[in-house]
Amino acid sequence: PLAVADRAAAHCRRLAADRGIELTVSGSAARVAVDVDLGERILQPLIENACRFARTLANVQIARNGASVTFAVTDDGDGVSDLQRSSIFERGVRGDRVDGDSGAGLGLALARRLARSAGGDITAEPGRGGHFVVTLPSV
Repeated sequence: PLAVADRAAAHCRRLAADRGIELTVSGSAARVAVDVDLGERILQPLIENACRFARTLANVQIARNGASVTFAVTDDGDGVSDLQRSSIFERGVRGDRVDGDSGAGLGLALARRLARSAGGDITAEPGRGGHFVVTLPSV
């Protein structure tokens, strides 16, 4: 999982640097039962959104949780409203971007579909800042 998260984060490092966002990846070593490329395609839109919505910090925290591995992608931005939390994974739904770039609203929908096809899921959690949890089966 660290390799998957590191590869996904590598695609977002320039965006993070351009916005002055500290992007970190941390956590425990565990193996996921998905191809590295698929894992990267699932995580990258979440990490990119964290870098776009964050004020100063975006983080990917990896942990093994029984028969699964969780990737908590968090940022210190405004987070997802209760209203948006129920629709944010629908195609064409976009959050309120800090940088003014509206995007197409496809990243989270595709990421969730890919996660579910691999036996996992993605949820948007309540609380301060953005907080998305990707759960994928472990080996």
